[in-house]
Parts: sequence; structure tokens; C-alpha cells
Amino acid sequence: MLLMVEDVREKRDAQKAMETAVRQHLADQGVRNIGFPSGNVDERLYANGSGSLWAAFSKADEAAVPRRWNAFGVFEPKRHAQIITVEINIPTTSNSARVAGFFARDAATGEIYLAHDGSIGGGKAGVGRSAFLAWSKASLEDVRSADGSDRAGIIIGRVDSEDIAGRLWHFVQLVKGFKDAVARGDLDDPAVRQAIAEWENFNSEGSGRRRGRRRSDIDYISYHGDVVERLFEERLARCADDERVLNSKLIDLYVRKGETMTEIYEVKTRTDRQSIYTAIGQLISHSTDAPTGIRRTLVLPEGPLPPDLEKALGSLPIELRRFSLSAGKAPKVILS
Repeated sequence: MLLMVEDVREKRDAQKAMETAVRQHLADQGVRNIGFPSGNVDERLYANGSGSLWAAFSKADEAAVPRRWNAFGVFEPKRHAQIITVEINIPTTSNSARVAGFFARDAATGEIYLAHDGSIGGGKAGVGRSAFLAWSKASLEDVRSADGSDRAGIIIGRVDSEDIAGRLWHFVQLVKGFKDAVARGDLDDPAVRQAIAEWENFNSEGSGRRRGRRRSDIDYISYHGDVVERLFEERLARCADDERVLNSKLIDLYVRKGETMTEIYEVKTRTDRQSIYTAIGQLISHSTDAPTGIRRTLVLPEGPLPPDLEKALGSLPIELRRFSLSAGKAPKVILS
């Protein structure tokens, strides 16, 4: 289970760890001007060169919701003012949902993760969180607050991990891709609008589905969305004209041929019994209205499975795929 980090000191320590980890991988570019819709500000900026991630950190104690200001974008050294792609701000004295960023702690390991609730404005009426989540196929995790409520968010990465800058760059590219798509008018396409509407319908039913995923020997938790994205790209590449590849909060990925669901995928980042039991139940329960021949696929990390579960999966109408991460400081998902 993932728990909301609510203690002021713990949030301060998590912020410091994240800033330190990012600065270790980005070079100090000095004080630069950073622009945003309501004005601009001069802040020390970190980046590794043109076309790469830039990051800047500051305080916004005078804001309506006091916060740590964490801004990120694509570095263009010749520009007078750098453009913010996304802010992942953290409320300092509250966990107000008016601010999109927050920290989440894994109850099993104590590790702390940076999260964003997906509230990305597209700069256009009618374009917001649902549109971004439907377009991006980003995965949401429920994070439990002390009052028992859940807040769903995209887990970007562990705050002190070696690849946190890489995870932030991945998120920046995702947000930039969405904003570019909005600017091109891609979201005005009827099929895209239908996908957004379908995501919203599922989302209204899916509150509280996930209760978090524990960290395994390899830290897969922030890679769930990457696995879904790789599956999406792979399946989209071989789509027929009447097929659509979609996702929702209830279902990691599914395929519709016309109005009929023909394939359904569930991704788990652990191979423990509970994860597999849950996945089997999800694959079956979310496809009860589908035709008999629907393809159900469970996607798990590489590694041994309990022999009885491996045998059970072999007897069920469920296909098994595995994934792994490449080596290095910026791991990539490899599908079997």
C-alpha cells in the first residue's frame, strides 16, 4: 500500500532528497529566466545541454497554498526565457488537491516516491486531466491518506533513486507530447474524444481499485506505466482499421474491434501470490461481457513463479507475457 506523506518534516526531507538526486545528474546552468503565463522569474537552473531536461527549484510560501515550486521543461539555451512544460509542486503545510504534486510512501519498504495527479491543462477549453490520462495511457495508483481517503496519482519515481532525473524527463516528454497534440488539434478527432469519454466513464467506477504495489528487488513501481506504454505501442503498430487500443483506470489496456472488446491486458509489477490472484480476477471480471474468444493477457516481471500458480495459469484462458528492465541509469522496458 502507498501512503500519503503528510508530516511537514518528512515532506521537507523528501524534497531535499529529490533535489539532491536531480542536481547530481544535471549541470548547473546558472541563473536563468523562466517564463510562465502570468509572468517570469529568475532562478538557478540545472540541465545537461540543449534539448534535454531542465529543472529549477524554489519556494512559493506566499501562494494561496504554500508550496515547494518544482519546475521542469526542455532546455533551449539560446532562449531568453525557458518554457515550463510541467510543474510538480508540493504543498508544504497541507496536501491540498489544488496542487498537483505530492509524495507517497511505500508502507512495506518505507521508500518515498514523487507523484503527480495528472492535472495537466492543455491551454484549450475542455482539455484537462481526463484528456491527458486517456491520451497518455498513464497509470494511476491510489495513495491512502491518514483520514482514510485515497488520492490517485502517477508515480514518477523514487525521490532518491539514481534515475529520478530520467523518470522526470520521461514525464516531461509525455506532458510535452500531450500539449503538442492539443496544439495540432489531435484531440478534436472523434475517435480521440470517444476514447476520452470512455476513460471518464470507467474512471467514475474505478475509484479505489488499486491499493499500491510494493517495491521488489528491482524498483518496478514507477515503471508500470512504461510497460503499458510499450504494450500500447506494440499493439497499435498492428491494429486493423476497425480496431482501437484503449485503457482506463479499471483496465490497463484493451482492444475493441468495432464495439466488441477482443483483447484485455493486466500488468503487475510483482510476482507474489496476491498480485497474481488479483490479476486473474481483474482479467476475468472486466471481460465478462466479452465474446468467448477474447484474449486475456497477464504481464509480469521476469522471474520464477510458484509452481502451482504457473500450472494454474497454464490451465486458464490467460496468456502470460514477461518484461524486464535494461541495465544502466536510464532503464528501458523490454517485453518478452
